Amino acid sequence: MKIAVPLKRRISMGASTKTRILSDQELKLFFESFNLEKKTDWYYYHVFRIQYLTALRISDMMRLTTDQVKTKHFYIIEKKTGKKREVYLCDEAFTLSNNLCKHAEKASFKHILTKKDDSSYRRSIKLYCKKAKINPDRVSTHSFRKTIANKVSILKGTKAASKLLNHSKLSTTELYLDGSQQSIESAIDLVSGGL
Repeated sequence: MKIAVPLKRRISMGASTKTRILSDQELKLFFESFNLEKKTDWYYYHVFRIQYLTALRISDMMRLTTDQVKTKHFYIIEKKTGKKREVYLCDEAFTLSNNLCKHAEKASFKHILTKKDDSSYRRSIKLYCKKAKINPDRVSTHSFRKTIANKVSILKGTKAASKLLNHSKLSTTELYLDGSQQSIESAIDLVSGGL
């Protein structure tokens, strides 16, 4: 006799469907896989690199205007939560954003991203993972958000990562973080290398 298990329970007990954090090596391989001489590679490199450096959701990046990214600090209203969030662009993110601005302005777009269908970003990340010989399972645009949050948590603590992600609760941020032995060893190596 077969017993039916409710779908919700099967998902939580089965294979993980959570987006995963990229390792330092995977991140390096991923960004090295782009041929910046090709327009498409140039575009997606800029998008994914900014997303990684800012921890923005792709839905929020798609709403960024060319005027917003002309300063290193600005505010957005997150599409998912409706909450106000401060965004900081480090030097690299600022340069990349300005490159996208010029690209968008040439095409008479007021938003920095010229592709308005988020599925194109989901497809592209899988394609570039394969190109970099990274297992694309559970890798999505959200992986960049989780990866940078994990790094910030290692360097500055969970509260800093929570602020970066604009989470109201630390417990939400903790779901993003990697507590694996490999992650712990990587953090120890990172800290010990700086002494």
